[in-house]
Amino acid sequence: MTSLIKSLSLKNFKGFSDEVRIELRPITLLFGANSVGKSSVLQAMQYVREILERNNANADRTLQGGDAVDLGGFLNLVHDRDAQNLIEIEIAMSLGEESIPDLVPEAFEDWQTYDNEVWHFYETLQGIRKKVEEVSVRLSIGWNDLRKEAVVVAYEISTNAQWCVKFESSPDGRDVTLRINRDNPIFLVERPDYSQLLAETKDLEAMAGLEDWVNPADLAAERGPSEVSETSDVEEYSEENIPTAMMSVWPELLYAVREAGMERPGDGLRAWLTGGFQGALPRLDQMLSIPVPGAKGAEGVYTAREFTAFLSWITIGPAVLLRNQLQKMRYVGPLRRVPPRNFEAGLTKNDAAWSDGMAAWESLSKAPQSLVDRCSDWMANPKKLGTGYAIDRLQVQEFDMSQPVPKPLDRVRTRLALLDADRRPHQPQDVGVGISQVLPVVVAAQDGSASLVCIEQPELHIHPSIQVGLGDLFIDGALNQGLSFLIETHSEHLVMRLQRRVREQVLGELPSDVPALDIQDVSFIYLGRGQDGNVTTTTIGLSPDGKFDAPWPNGFFSERASEVLSSANRAKLNAARHKVQE
Repeated sequence: MTSLIKSLSLKNFKGFSDEVRIELRPITLLFGANSVGKSSVLQAMQYVREILERNNANADRTLQGGDAVDLGGFLNLVHDRDAQNLIEIEIAMSLGEESIPDLVPEAFEDWQTYDNEVWHFYETLQGIRKKVEEVSVRLSIGWNDLRKEAVVVAYEISTNAQWCVKFESSPDGRDVTLRINRDNPIFLVERPDYSQLLAETKDLEAMAGLEDWVNPADLAAERGPSEVSETSDVEEYSEENIPTAMMSVWPELLYAVREAGMERPGDGLRAWLTGGFQGALPRLDQMLSIPVPGAKGAEGVYTAREFTAFLSWITIGPAVLLRNQLQKMRYVGPLRRVPPRNFEAGLTKNDAAWSDGMAAWESLSKAPQSLVDRCSDWMANPKKLGTGYAIDRLQVQEFDMSQPVPKPLDRVRTRLALLDADRRPHQPQDVGVGISQVLPVVVAAQDGSASLVCIEQPELHIHPSIQVGLGDLFIDGALNQGLSFLIETHSEHLVMRLQRRVREQVLGELPSDVPALDIQDVSFIYLGRGQDGNVTTTTIGLSPDGKFDAPWPNGFFSERASEVLSSANRAKLNAARHKVQE
């Protein structure tokens, strides 16, 4: 299940003061010194889910973090613990084959109308929907000292990398206003007929009566409509040289809904915001509620209904989509538990169980045999991780031994066993701790039911030869299982395997069972601190020959160079050897 999430931006979140944008690829690895902020990137995702799913802007524990994550609340999360700062987090998604969810179940076909104006209105809205290829959700969270709570004071949606709509609230979260960017490209249409263009509105205020019905400032007209020409002489243009102008559809949309009998929006479009709000964040389980006190016939009812559905779609739908993506996110924490002896999977799904690795064992107990086989192969195959242990799933029949003749009970229990090279079964407590640490990573990377898989320190307690195999595991998970990975790590061995696979592909030496890794599929994000102490990021990719396409800051990854002989020293050593031989 490919993740739609393509970037994360942070401002005033923990060590991030100035805004930092982190682009996510199918395999994104976070590097940096201890306590520099790598885990904060993963925690920001969980914090946004808490807000969207539970309206929990003052979160400490999270749905996915279990005991591994304690955010400590807003005052612990905000940069410098300064309650005057606003935490700002933006997550961008690329839709691809997906679409922004609609909040209304009824389709257009359920309404029978032959009115050309109504049909044109519907087609205009559909045309806007089709233009959206990327969408982002930006939350600004502040602290209300009077009420002693964190409040979402701004909620902004961007489409195709330009801001589109924005809700803002008062500091206490009660007074909510809405602004719409009428000049966002999804709202612009071509108007090639110059004479018609002059006859139509060139600005919102020019449309008869609308200037008294809606405040033009609420449509954020930061610039006027595109100029058609420097000349105003219409007669100079013929059909062959009529210019094309881009005009916003908002004047005609507003004219249509006004004529349909919709409520006058008022300043800040407040009259259209009668639905439930949680600060500036609209409720995600219902449409906006826009009164229609003077509905004019069935066509008026339909026009108002379609507009309400459309405005709910563009304002609330992106947050619903993001919430759904974050619900499918998988977080594997830095310390994975060893399951108890004779472990049994629980009946109730627990998102937090991935944080300590226990969900991996539960998944293997219930999953299709194909997943068990894949994970077993990755664990045991010498060409993969080569841990020396395969995975087996045993079905254990219970008996009532109190009877003269032991009576089988109805219940059959599932037991997981780790098989050594001689196929002897072992329980997790009886093998090295590194096995229990890496197995949840393997399952997380092979179970394609997630979207974005976040892992902290996948290399923990495992041998370097297994660490390099993790590179192939993540390549397979990204390209064969459709997952995206955001990994916090210190493992140079993992990096070396990714470099090697890129280089082998260029040289035509890539093993046949390893998917071809494109250099655009992987990136390394180095987190450091500037002179002011704030977190900075540097993105480093791979060149076609497998080398880094930019230098690592602060000599990171220079340890290998300093620990081995330089070429000059190697030459001196060879000369010394020759002299001894002589």
